[in-house]
Amino acid sequence: MAPYDHLANPRVLMVAQDAAARIEQRVAAGASGHELLAQCVADLRESGYLATIVPERLGGLGATILDVCVAQERIAAALGSAGLAANMHVMYIGNALVSRLWPADMLDRFLRGVVEHGWFINNCQAEPEMGSPARGGLFATTATRVDGGWRIDGRKSWSTGAPFLTHIGVGATVRAAGVPEHVGQFLVEMRTPGIRIEENWDGLAMRESASHDIVFDGAFVPDADVIRVSPTGEKYTPPLETSPWHGLPWAATYTGVAVAARDWVAGYAATRVPTNLGKPIGDLPGVRAKLGEIEALLMTSRRLIAGTARDWVEDRMDRGELAAQVGLVKSIATNNAVRITDLALRIAGAAGLAQRNTLERCFRDARSGLIHPPLDDVALEAAAVRAMRPYREG
Repeated sequence: MAPYDHLANPRVLMVAQDAAARIEQRVAAGASGHELLAQCVADLRESGYLATIVPERLGGLGATILDVCVAQERIAAALGSAGLAANMHVMYIGNALVSRLWPADMLDRFLRGVVEHGWFINNCQAEPEMGSPARGGLFATTATRVDGGWRIDGRKSWSTGAPFLTHIGVGATVRAAGVPEHVGQFLVEMRTPGIRIEENWDGLAMRESASHDIVFDGAFVPDADVIRVSPTGEKYTPPLETSPWHGLPWAATYTGVAVAARDWVAGYAATRVPTNLGKPIGDLPGVRAKLGEIEALLMTSRRLIAGTARDWVEDRMDRGELAAQVGLVKSIATNNAVRITDLALRIAGAAGLAQRNTLERCFRDARSGLIHPPLDDVALEAAAVRAMRPYREG
């Protein structure tokens, strides 16, 4: 049992364990690349994991941010790319449930589809021209008003799980008569004519994630599938309740990658007996020091994630302060994952570079955590501003 399993909804954890076991079997059987992710998405769907985040009144398990963090660690430890794809889905829905961005009846309709049909979604916002939208700016992708809905044209990049998604959330610059250009959000079915996937994903990390570009060429979105288009173009400001969903699931997912690296290298150190040594390398003080540092980093990440998520769910401290801490938790946990995999590789040596070994994949996958928002500089700058605020206000 992982340290914080007892804090999670037992039903959510049971589903996560089931999904992770299925994914581990796929990996052990030797599947690879996008074929492996296709199988993993099927496992996430068949196990019921995709519906854990859906409220109980709609047939789901009503997973909280704490449940999601514990569960995501388990999924990502089985395979980082599967954890990333699952994270995109649960993080987007978790955010949608509290953002007040979606019309309520529209969100209920979509969530019933997740429960009844296994709908699988990703929030596709990033673009080649602007990168991540986290720092603001207008999308190059456009939404133009047409009869009965909107025409979408443009391109989205780094769309994790693209070939296996049933739906995507799409941000676009709205073009409508008499209204300044502004951002709108749309729910788009992947089977819509005018959508194609450009299979160009060749990343160093998360190689199985099928994070291809999605191209829109006159894709039609009916008015019934508009998440938000303001008639006056006023800017949407997310409520405080969305804050934990913008960092904690990332932190948990990449901690799962670190757990897999730790598990592999601990087993390797305990059993690897070089002929010139005559005992396991785990008996060497230098190796034990590195393993000890791995344990310290992993404990730090897990305590930060679980503690912050639990404080949020149980309303144990000021939510404004908690919200401000989320970026730091994500930054610390993802950097810890990078450091853990680095230490593990130093212990394993050349064996850790072999593609047949788990560590090689974990070493690469952990680096992906550094580029998800909030980026380190944003989180650290915000923390610095908060630290100086009392003295400047005084």
